[in-house]
Amino acid sequence: MTDQDTGPRDARRDPELEPEPGPDEEPEEPDDEYHLQGHKIMTEEDLDEVFADEDDVEVKKYRRWRHVLHGAVLVLLLAGLVGAVVAALAVMRGELQIPGWGPRTQEPITCPSATYKYPANDSFTLNVYNSTNEGGLARQAARELAERGYQIGEVASKDLNYYGLSAVVMSGPKGEANAMNLQRNIAGTEYVADDRQDESVDVILGSRYEGLVPANKVNKEPGTLSCPRLESPDPGRPVTPDAAK
Repeated sequence: MTDQDTGPRDARRDPELEPEPGPDEEPEEPDDEYHLQGHKIMTEEDLDEVFADEDDVEVKKYRRWRHVLHGAVLVLLLAGLVGAVVAALAVMRGELQIPGWGPRTQEPITCPSATYKYPANDSFTLNVYNSTNEGGLARQAARELAERGYQIGEVASKDLNYYGLSAVVMSGPKGEANAMNLQRNIAGTEYVADDRQDESVDVILGSRYEGLVPANKVNKEPGTLSCPRLESPDPGRPVTPDAAK
């Protein structure tokens, strides 16, 4: 064979030309997908085993703490619910008193018991109101009272949520003696206290008002206020400051 007939040699190894392994040599095993020239190829799973993913660790930690937090919240809610039920039962049985939960106690309305001297008619201001459907009643009564020396203030209409009275006389603590004066001049009145701070008096004429007591029959001796419905054994529906508006 000449040099010209010689072509490029096949780069691949010819297994027939490979030397046979000696008696003590093990034959080389062919490379697989996990080995290359006798060396193991590191895979993703191998790397995960060697290097733990820090993000996964943080996620697991977060989830663990979240479960703990949820458990604590549920325990607190359950404890609060049980406590509320126990407290409610204690309140219902009267074993526990909570300010503001009980029924509001209203002080009984009482009639002032002091004895007052009869003051002069012109020593205080008197407001006259009409609670009836009779027109001009307040103006007529105010005119008659002015003739007796009273200082007349306001003359108008005002609702009175109670019927069957000649009049309601109202004043504050400083005007109690003046209210007694007016009760001596109008028969059958009911005294009602309010929280005003001056000495003025209001008279609210009712459906049974029939005029003033004759001037020569007015009792000017010291005396007390009259509260017939409060003093009665069966007062029914007493007149209160809220009823006279």
